[in-house]
Amino acid sequence: MNGSSGPLLRLLGSLKIAVVTLTALAVSLAWGTVYESLHGTPAAQRDFYQAGWFSALLGLLAVNVAAAALLRYPWKRQQTGLVVTHLGIIILLAGAMVGFRFGVDGHITLTEGASANTVVIDQESLRVADPQGAILRRIEFDFESAPVPAGGARYRLGGGLELEIQQAHANTRESLVVERGASEANPAFHVKLTSATMGNAAAFDEWLLPRDPNRTEVGVGPAVLRVTEARTPQELAALTAPPPATEPSGKGTLSLDVAGKHFEFKLDDVLGKRVPLGATGFTADVRDYFADFRLDSETHKPVSVSNQPNNPAVLMLVTGPDTEIRFFLFANHPSMNIARPAKGDGKNVSAAYQSGAATRGAQLVLITGPGGQLRYTSNNGKGAFKTGELKKGAAIETGLADWTLQVLDFVPDAKLHMELQPAPMLPGDTRRSPALRVVLHKGSVSSPPTWVRWGQPTPLTAGDARVTLSYGWETHPLGFTVKLDKFRAKRYEGTDMPADFRSFITIEDNARGITAQREVWMNNPVTYPADWFGVRGFKLSQASYREGQAGEPNETTLGVTWDPGWPLKFLGFWTLCAGMFIMYYMRSYFFGSAASVPDPR
Repeated sequence: MNGSSGPLLRLLGSLKIAVVTLTALAVSLAWGTVYESLHGTPAAQRDFYQAGWFSALLGLLAVNVAAAALLRYPWKRQQTGLVVTHLGIIILLAGAMVGFRFGVDGHITLTEGASANTVVIDQESLRVADPQGAILRRIEFDFESAPVPAGGARYRLGGGLELEIQQAHANTRESLVVERGASEANPAFHVKLTSATMGNAAAFDEWLLPRDPNRTEVGVGPAVLRVTEARTPQELAALTAPPPATEPSGKGTLSLDVAGKHFEFKLDDVLGKRVPLGATGFTADVRDYFADFRLDSETHKPVSVSNQPNNPAVLMLVTGPDTEIRFFLFANHPSMNIARPAKGDGKNVSAAYQSGAATRGAQLVLITGPGGQLRYTSNNGKGAFKTGELKKGAAIETGLADWTLQVLDFVPDAKLHMELQPAPMLPGDTRRSPALRVVLHKGSVSSPPTWVRWGQPTPLTAGDARVTLSYGWETHPLGFTVKLDKFRAKRYEGTDMPADFRSFITIEDNARGITAQREVWMNNPVTYPADWFGVRGFKLSQASYREGQAGEPNETTLGVTWDPGWPLKFLGFWTLCAGMFIMYYMRSYFFGSAASVPDPR
C-alpha cells in the first residue's frame, strides 16, 4: 500500500507523529505523577487520566500504530509478527480508553453492622430528577479548577426547563438572623466571650435563646454557657442563689425501658452485676463507672481522671432475645449517649443515667427575669460563686479563668430566621458545607431562589414543573449489597502500630440469590461477581479504617474499582506477546532460515 497510500495516511503513520505522541504521553504521565503528589489522586484522575485530552492522546497513538501497519498492506507472510504486534498495541490502547471513560474508582465507608449498595466517587455533582426519579441532568462541579462564574450559569433540562445556578460556595455556615417584633415573648441574648490568653479573640459570639432547646447552652472550653428564663421573682431568686454546700450522695440512677417495661436501679446496687429485667428475658450487665470521664489520648480508652463526679459516665451491656446492645451513658451530657447494637436493631431498648451528685464543673448562666431584669451567675466548679446584674455592652469579669462576658444585645420579642453565608475553609479543617443558590425557570415562570445544601434533596417548582435537586458526591450502583460484620486490627506487640487489619464482610446479591462471606485485608482484595473475564467484577480492597472509641462501632473504608476495559487489556497483552513471539522465535517458519527480523516500524 506504500505506493498508493495517501499523504494523510503517510502522515498519520509516520515516525514523527509517533515520536511526538509518545513524548507528549511521557511528559503528561510524569507531570501527572507530580500533580497527584501535590493535589491527590482524585484531582489527578480528573485533570489528567480521565480528561478528554489524555484520551485524545491515546487515540492518536492508536491511529498512528494502525496507520503504520496499513502502510505495509498487502502484508506479506514475514510481516505477520509485525501486524499482530501492532494489533495488540491497538487493543491495549482501546482497553485503556474504555477503562478511563467507563470505569469506576471510588470507595464505601461502613461501620460494623451497616451496609451499602452504592460506590461513592470523588466527584461533586448536582443531579436534577423529575417527579418519577429519572435523572434529567448531571452537573459536575470543581470549585478549585472550574468555579461557577460570578454572574452565574444556566443549564437546559429539556421540556422548556432551565436551571440557573446563581451562586456556588465551597463552604457555608448557617447564621441565625434575629429581628424584633414577634407577636409573643421570645427572649434572645447576643453574647460575646473573650479571653486575654487568646489575644482577646472571641471564644464565642452568637445568639442564645432560652426557649430553643438547641440554642440554650454551649460548651466553651471546660465550661458551659447557658441562658434561662425566670417567669416569677421566686424563680429568679432561686436561680441566682448560691448552690447548696452539701451534695446528695450515691453514684446516681439508671433508667431502662425494655420491651415496653420501665426499670430503675440505684447504680450503687447494680454496678458490676448482671441484673435480670423482670420477665422480659433481658439482662442488664453494668460493667463500669467513670466518675470523671475522659478518653485517654494515648490508649484511646475511657478512663476516670479523678474520683470527683465531674463528668460521670456508665458502661452497660443489655442482652435479650436476638438482642445485644452496648450503652455508654453520660449524666451531664445525655445527648452524647451511645447505643451500639451488636445483635438486633435495639429499637425496643432505651437507657438513661442520672448522677447522684450535683452538677460540677464551670458554669456561666444568663437569666432574663420579670420586668426585663437581666442577671448572671458564674460558678468555677471549685466553690467560687458570683452573681450580678447584666447591662448591654458592659464587660463583666466572669470569674472563669480570664474570660470576659459582654451581652451585645438583648431582644425580648425575637423573630428568627436562618440565612446561609459563605465561610472560609480553615487550614486543616476537612469538614465543609458547600451549597448552591439556584432558580428553576419555565418560560416566564420562575421558582424563588433556593439554597441546595450538600446531602439534602431539595424540591423546586416553577409553574406546573417540579424537579428534585440532589447535591453531593457522585455515586455508582453496585448491583449488590456489602455489609460489614466486624473489623479487626492486630498490633505489633508492645506498640500501637497495626500489624494486620481486615474487614469481615457479607455480600448479598438478591438478583442472583447469593449470600457470601468474605475477608478483605491489605493486598488481598475481593472481586465480585468473580466471572472469568472480570467484565462485571467490582474489586473491593482495604483502604483505611477508624477504630471506634467509647462504645462507638469500628469503621472501615473499602476502595472499590471496576474496569470494563480489562478484557481488552487482557486480550491486547497476549496478542502483543504473540506478535513478539512470532517475530523473535518463529523466524524459520515465517521468514525462512536466512531471514532477519524486520524493523518493527
